[in-house]
Amino acid sequence: MIESLINGKLLRDTELRTGNSAKYCNFLLSVSVGEPSPIVVSGIAFNEVAERIATLKKGDVLTVIGTLKPNQWQDKTSGETKHGLCVTVSDCLTVYDIKKRKAA
Repeated sequence: MIESLINGKLLRDTELRTGNSAKYCNFLLSVSVGEPSPIVVSGIAFNEVAERIATLKKGDVLTVIGTLKPNQWQDKTSGETKHGLCVTVSDCLTVYDIKKRKAA
């Protein structure tokens, strides 16, 4: 696993969910890496961090810190094996956090 700092735009609205032992939020980030098309990083956050991310909407910029790991899945339409990245978030920074700090 790799400790990472990732900045990107949300690809869809977020939603806070409640599991057996914690609140959580799943999300997808479009991350520019200098290539013609961005890569997609999936993520999950828990408890207080999840609550902050769950206030965001599609297109909002989000920066996360967390553990990055490769993942793979089967494409439902083609059956092809796809590869990607997944981050388990330990903290985040949003544009709303920055506005709050400037106002203080």
